[in-house]
Amino acid sequence: MSFAAYYKLSSYCLVASGFLALATTGALGPISLGVLGSAIIASWFIDTVRLRRALPPWAWAGILLAYVPAYYLDWRFLSHSTMTSTLHLMLFIAALKLLTRAADRDYLYLYLLSFCALLATTTLTINLGFLSCMFLFLTSVISALVLYEMKRSGARATKEAAIQNIVVPRSLRGSEFELFSGFPSGALALLTLSLVVLIVALAVPLFLLLPRVSLEASHRSFGRPRLISGFSETVELGAIGTIKQSKALVMKVKVDAPHAKLPPDLKWRGIALDHFDGKSWSCSTADRNQIPTQAGYFKLQEYTQGTDILVQTFFLEPISTDVVFGSHQVLAVSGDLGWLERDASDNIYTLTPRKSALRYSVVSDITRPDPKLIASAPGRLPPDVAACCLQVPGEDPRIAVLARSVTAAAATPYDKALALEQYLRNSYIYSLELSGMPKNTDPLATFLFSVRRGHCEYFATAMAAMLRQLGIPSRLINGFRAGEYNSLSDHWTVRDCNAHSWVEAYLAPYGWVEFDPTPAEPEAKAPSFLKTIANLFDSLDLWWSDNVVEYDLRKQSLLVQAGQAQIYSLQSNARECLRRMARGIDAWLGQLYPRPRIASPASLAVFLVATLLLTAIVLFKPSVELLRQFMHVIGYRRSRSDPGAAIVGLYTEALNLLKRSGWERERSQTPLEFARDLAQEPFGDVLFSLTAIYNRVRFGRAVDQNDISQVRELLRSLRVMRTSWGKAQADQGCAP
Repeated sequence: MSFAAYYKLSSYCLVASGFLALATTGALGPISLGVLGSAIIASWFIDTVRLRRALPPWAWAGILLAYVPAYYLDWRFLSHSTMTSTLHLMLFIAALKLLTRAADRDYLYLYLLSFCALLATTTLTINLGFLSCMFLFLTSVISALVLYEMKRSGARATKEAAIQNIVVPRSLRGSEFELFSGFPSGALALLTLSLVVLIVALAVPLFLLLPRVSLEASHRSFGRPRLISGFSETVELGAIGTIKQSKALVMKVKVDAPHAKLPPDLKWRGIALDHFDGKSWSCSTADRNQIPTQAGYFKLQEYTQGTDILVQTFFLEPISTDVVFGSHQVLAVSGDLGWLERDASDNIYTLTPRKSALRYSVVSDITRPDPKLIASAPGRLPPDVAACCLQVPGEDPRIAVLARSVTAAAATPYDKALALEQYLRNSYIYSLELSGMPKNTDPLATFLFSVRRGHCEYFATAMAAMLRQLGIPSRLINGFRAGEYNSLSDHWTVRDCNAHSWVEAYLAPYGWVEFDPTPAEPEAKAPSFLKTIANLFDSLDLWWSDNVVEYDLRKQSLLVQAGQAQIYSLQSNARECLRRMARGIDAWLGQLYPRPRIASPASLAVFLVATLLLTAIVLFKPSVELLRQFMHVIGYRRSRSDPGAAIVGLYTEALNLLKRSGWERERSQTPLEFARDLAQEPFGDVLFSLTAIYNRVRFGRAVDQNDISQVRELLRSLRVMRTSWGKAQADQGCAP
């Protein structure tokens, strides 16, 4: 490839990479991208110098000034966003520069515009698409700037030769590109890729080890959010049918339990709606109460119903609601949200409007209610439940007759709810074809007695209405099904088509219990090969979001602790290996030399090797101490900003210490059960005290600096005990 072609290709790749990165955020519409793409293709083939000379300079300046009113109209009536309208202006300038490119400085302007587009991308999102564009940008910018300097140097050398009357060979006359005949494009491409790989290799350790700062600024977004979800805080009969047609991504969810142990009807609860006017559901109250944080979490419940605790991590896309999703019943929400409110219907809200992706964790109690423990009669209902969840609009009288007929053989409220759920599942058909039903004067009666087919909000509304006819408080829940499970990264992908409505009935003593009367939806099966590829890219995107974009001080502290634990493990293994070698050599020497001798060549060699190895281990200790001091500095900074997280990290370090000695906590054990199982060990009291502080901080009151000092002292005692029992075990192993 000639110099001119390689220089032009590098420059165009540089320009395209910046705006492609911006396109991955969704901030640019198809029209904007089409205009820029057309300008790039056209400028590649046409003579831009001739096109620029076709009009006088004032004409091109007039075209640029004419965009000023267009910028105002874009901001005022089209995009309604300063950020988006400014991006459109950048695209217009880039397209104009591409079509009128005539000098080297025009390339510099295009490079600067591409760099600005890349910076704008980082304020919107940082996904895998951005990573690919960033790699292309680095490769192109190195190549383009090197070639740009070569081009300028060649032009300067030709000019100086002409001034000094130096005869230039005929083969080098004419275009300045001819100075680089036989250009080694392949070697330059290999050199450029090597430099990019070296830059990335040097950047990764810096990224991992440099102290992390708050990432709140990176979550800011300018302009309007991409409202990709049809989730709404009201439900109108027939509305979800259109949402089911969309495949837009809503969120990704990771859980801490194996897929096989999760309930088959796992759902992500969004909002509870208690007022029904015959056609739509809404919340009867708008009052919200702020929830304070405790040890880095928003605590929502004071007790649990069972032991089935599920921790979920949500990666939520920008959607048009401030509702916080989670599996029923939510016990706590991580403090990543910064602000949390709750209303009388247990709906959870965060800051609004949401203009960027969101990551947070939820702790839920998914224990299934025991029918034997549910009261046989409704009993005395809470006043707020009785006031809002027994309201019945002017319905067709046949609905009450049908409810009593279906539940005639049921004795308890739970049995009645279960009978209604099974009746609706077995007697009606799931369908998205609902022509004419949403505009019907009584859509619920039409569904139950005429059409007998519909989708989830019709089934949920029918069950909730019939429960209220029987005197059982009920409400409709709007949220999402679990979604599509990705076995590669063990997470759920939730899309618009997973939008769902179901029912909660109030049954003492459990409170609100879930019921889903909607029949199973037919699943569209994609080819296995395409599904595997999609799952692979989905897993990579989730890994990037969780481990790179959300890499914070807590994860950095855990990484340092893991590195320190690995170093301790290597040292321990090295010492054990030396002990075994020494015992083996002693036994071998005992066979060769039955009588003890003062010295022998073999013993001197063994002594020399052992001395060198021990010297290496001793010299290696300062680096371990430096790493430990670095970890303490990070732990100290973390404890000042978030003492609760510091105690959690210290407790994790204690578990790792015990694990290396053979005592590992099982997944099914709670921290307190693990401490009680080891109560007879020498370190049992220390572990029990440390666990008590951890539980109190993790699930109870706020933490102070005295708790951190006490936990560090207990951990120091545990390390001393581990050293003593490690020596005792080693002595027992060496004993004949």
